Amino acid sequence: MDILGNSKWRAMDDKLINLPMDVLNCILDHLPIRDAARTSILSTKWRYIWAGHPKLLLNPNNIVTVTKNDFVGIGNEILLQHIGPILTFYVDISDVHMSQYPNIDRWILYLSRNGLRELRMKNSGVSLYALPSYIFLCEELKHLALCNCIFKPPCGTTGSFHSLKELSLNQVAFKPEVSASIFTASKLETLRLIKCSVAQVVLPMEVKSFGPGKSINFASLFEHWPLISTLFLDGYHLKHLAADSITSALPVKVNHLRDLTLYGINFTDLVQISSILCLLHSSPRVHSLVIWMNVPTVTADNNLVLQYLQERSCMSEEINSLRALKMIYFQGSRA
Repeated sequence: MDILGNSKWRAMDDKLINLPMDVLNCILDHLPIRDAARTSILSTKWRYIWAGHPKLLLNPNNIVTVTKNDFVGIGNEILLQHIGPILTFYVDISDVHMSQYPNIDRWILYLSRNGLRELRMKNSGVSLYALPSYIFLCEELKHLALCNCIFKPPCGTTGSFHSLKELSLNQVAFKPEVSASIFTASKLETLRLIKCSVAQVVLPMEVKSFGPGKSINFASLFEHWPLISTLFLDGYHLKHLAADSITSALPVKVNHLRDLTLYGINFTDLVQISSILCLLHSSPRVHSLVIWMNVPTVTADNNLVLQYLQERSCMSEEINSLRALKMIYFQGSRA
C-alpha cells in the first residue's frame, strides 16, 4: 500500500515539475514566502525551483519571527540560498530597527549584481532609511517605488537610471547632486511624487529642507521625459512645477501625457490653480484628470482665484482632449 502511495505521489510530482517554468513561477508568486519556501521539501527538484524564483517578497506579516531582528536574519538566509537572478524584489522594512540598516544595504548590493528590474520598498516606521549608492548600479531597473527613504550622493558611482519606466517616491528626500540622476530618466513613463524634498540636514527623526529657491525646477526636466504618459503630483510639487511661468505654458510640450492625478489641491490657492492650467496647456493630449482636494478654508478670500478663472485668457482651446474629470473631497470653495 505504501509502495502504491509513493508511486502516485511521484507521478503527481512529475506532472507538477514538468509544467512550464513560467507556470511554476506563477504558482510561487501567489504563495506567501513561508509557504513558497516549504515547497523545497516536496522533492529534490522542487528545492531548486523555489531557490531560483526571480521574484522575492519579504513582508514581516508573512514570516514567522520571535523578534524584529529575526526578520533581517531570515532575509539574509533567503538571499544566501538564492540561485540565479532576482528580477523583482518587494520588501517592507517598517519594523526594522535602524541599527539593522547596514544589512539592508547589503541586500541592495546583492540585488544590484543580479539583474534587478523592479524594487519596491515600504517604510512606515519612524526612522528614515538612507539608500546606499549601490542603487545607482542597477542599470536594468525599470520600476522603483520608495517610501520614507533618503538618497545618498552617488559616492563615485556614475550610473543612472537609463532603463527606468516607473518612479514612485513617497516622503523621499535627496540631495541636489543626486536629484539630477534620478529625474533625467529618458524612458520614464510614470512618475509619482508625494511629499518629497531636497534634503539639507538629515537627522535620525527629521529632514530639514532647503528654502523654495532650492526646489527642483520640474518644468525644465520635462524635456528629459519624452515618453511620460502618467503623472501623479501633490500640491507642493505642483506649485513649483510652474513657478517660473505661472500664467503661461511649460517650456516644452508634454505630448505623451494621458493620465494626470493631483493630490492635496486647494482651489483657494491661486498658484496651484494657475499651475494646473499651465500643465494642461502644455499637455494637449491629457484624457483623464483626477483631483484629490484638501478640505478648503470656507472663509478664505477666493476673489483672486475667481478673477483668474473668469479671464478668458486663462482658458485655451488646446484643452480639447480631456474626456474624464474627477474631483474628490470637493466642498466649500466657490472657485
